Amino acid sequence: MHSPPPISRRAFLKKGAVLAGSLLASGGLLGSYSGYIEPKWIEFTRLTLPFERLPNAFHGLKLLQFSDLHIGHHFDLQDLAHVIQLIQEEKADLICFTGDLFDSHIIEDAAKTSELLNSLQAPLGKWSVLGNHDKWQGPNLTLPILQDGGFQSLVNAHKTIAYKGQTIQIAGVEDMLTGKPDIETTMHGANAQMFTLLLSHCPDFADQIGNHAIDLQLSGHTHGGQIRLPFVGAVITPPRGKNYVSGLQTASQSSMLVYTNRGVGTTTLPFRLMCRPEITIFTLKKRKP
Repeated sequence: MHSPPPISRRAFLKKGAVLAGSLLASGGLLGSYSGYIEPKWIEFTRLTLPFERLPNAFHGLKLLQFSDLHIGHHFDLQDLAHVIQLIQEEKADLICFTGDLFDSHIIEDAAKTSELLNSLQAPLGKWSVLGNHDKWQGPNLTLPILQDGGFQSLVNAHKTIAYKGQTIQIAGVEDMLTGKPDIETTMHGANAQMFTLLLSHCPDFADQIGNHAIDLQLSGHTHGGQIRLPFVGAVITPPRGKNYVSGLQTASQSSMLVYTNRGVGTTTLPFRLMCRPEITIFTLKKRKP
């Protein structure tokens, strides 16, 4: 039995517009809550993850992930400053941003955006990949802003992170919708025995890693659906974000863990319902064999 084709962006927006109209028509507390309260009510999700391949030196590593700011869509630089403050208070060892810094064709003050991002400190680095909305802006616009903000963007590439004489690998692929993610190019020359963290804006890339030994993939893109209903879950999920919509799962074709962050901002619809914006804190532990 063939699975249905992925929803097109046009269909996604059409369904979203219908849903938005329904929410607005409902008015009252539900409309106010989903439009003004929940989108600003950031949740910190905290997980402890054990890995056998994690070097002893990295035991207890505090890794922070945030995603999908969508600056320009009901999210401005004042909102960004607030998020930056929340992140910095966590004092993470490693910070990962999994794409969609901006929304459509609206770019706030680039220099101020970089200045705010640059205020984040993480001793083991700040790492990022581009999302589909970043590519609509043009990668030549978004990449320098992230770079000036102190983030190393991984474009089908991997790097090593050294600490106390031991190392792990971090890799990042291009966005599935607007780029050409290539796991072979990304992992060329990598150490197959080394603990490896993969950043992919679209979570469904987890089904394309083949035989590569990746321990954990961090993704965004889905916003968790933005609007979720009891017993139904996400009402709408975007293309390349259907298999791993939210939270921690195991990849269907490997033992790799996949975490899909619900994002901070919103897109298409300025609503969230039963799907709070999220910043994720992982504590990585060394698991004995």
